[in-house]
Amino acid sequence: MPSLPALLLRKTSAETDPALAVGARGDRKNVVTTLYTDRECEASAVEWTPPRHGEKCQVLVMPNSEVAVFNQHAFQERHVHNQGTEIYIVVDGVMQIEVDGYDYHLSSGDMMLINPGTAHEVKPQGGQFLCRVVTLNCGGAKDRSPIPKS
Repeated sequence: MPSLPALLLRKTSAETDPALAVGARGDRKNVVTTLYTDRECEASAVEWTPPRHGEKCQVLVMPNSEVAVFNQHAFQERHVHNQGTEIYIVVDGVMQIEVDGYDYHLSSGDMMLINPGTAHEVKPQGGQFLCRVVTLNCGGAKDRSPIPKS
């Protein structure tokens, strides 16, 4: 059972997160299946805030679930999840995602659910966006398998 009663993820906190800045990796996990103690610690407050330089990221540890935020700076290769279902929710802007060979343009407020075993990839299109992705029934990093482009 998670140690906190809830975790509040504000859009403004994501927008000011150094991990999503130009030149950074473009993504941040907020809920994890497995805690990586070298860079993460269990969240101690309900309202999430970005870590300051040198601090570990506070995350909620929840079995078989992950939540992340990412933007146009994130790299994502085409992949499948063996058992996890991914739910992409566009918070701001427009993003393009390829699912099973078809391209979809998602706008602010749109959501796409991707079933296990379905190849997909967020594609760079040049515009700015902010997206949250929720993965349910996942086994963490071992649930994800890269798929070569066809």
